[in-house]
Amino acid sequence: MWAVVVAVWVEALGAAAAVVALVVVVVRGTELAAASVALAVLAAGLAAVLAAAGRALLAGRRWARSPVITVHVLIAAMAVASWRTAPAPWPAVGVALGVLVVAFLLQRSVVSWTDRTSPPRPAAGQDGRR
Repeated sequence: MWAVVVAVWVEALGAAAAVVALVVVVVRGTELAAASVALAVLAAGLAAVLAAAGRALLAGRRWARSPVITVHVLIAAMAVASWRTAPAPWPAVGVALGVLVVAFLLQRSVVSWTDRTSPPRPAAGQDGRR
């Protein structure tokens, strides 16, 4: 669990650093100010989602697995797409990170940790349905 949470929080810090870098680019002046502002807003949202999801994972909230898995599947997909257009070692890091975090999130110990605060499920046949 801690490996996943640390990875998610490091990624949130990376997204926050991207926000700072984009704001600096806009303040210094650029022809692409609107695009830089849009990317900064997206990076800020990503940082907030990842930070909240990391905190919720520690608290054992089941909902936190979904945004983290979604973000990492998108990271891996973007890394593969960029690898195909411009081969470099960095996309391999994105793919490996995405695969590792999703694999860790789907481990039985992490799933049971995040299910511990869920309401109890009724036993088969006791939920009132026929």
